[in-house]
Amino acid sequence: MTEQKLLELGFLKVEVLDEESQNGYDYYYYMLDILPGLSLISSASDESTENWNVYNFDWDSNKALTEDSIKHLIWIASDLGYLRHQ
Repeated sequence: MTEQKLLELGFLKVEVLDEESQNGYDYYYYMLDILPGLSLISSASDESTENWNVYNFDWDSNKALTEDSIKHLIWIASDLGYLRHQ
């Protein structure tokens, strides 16, 4: 998935400075809160170039979510009355 697609889906860019992480470099990732208790997070910029993977770290799976899966989760949240940020 591209960064542009993540932004179109409503993901927000989260920047992490070296001062915070103390890993020797700045990086960023994308995050989307879908429902209370359900957030999706992308791979980090130091791991991704053109292809960004999206996960929920609370799920016991290393399988990345597809764009269709993410859209489906957003649809469910909207159907339940939760509004996502744009």
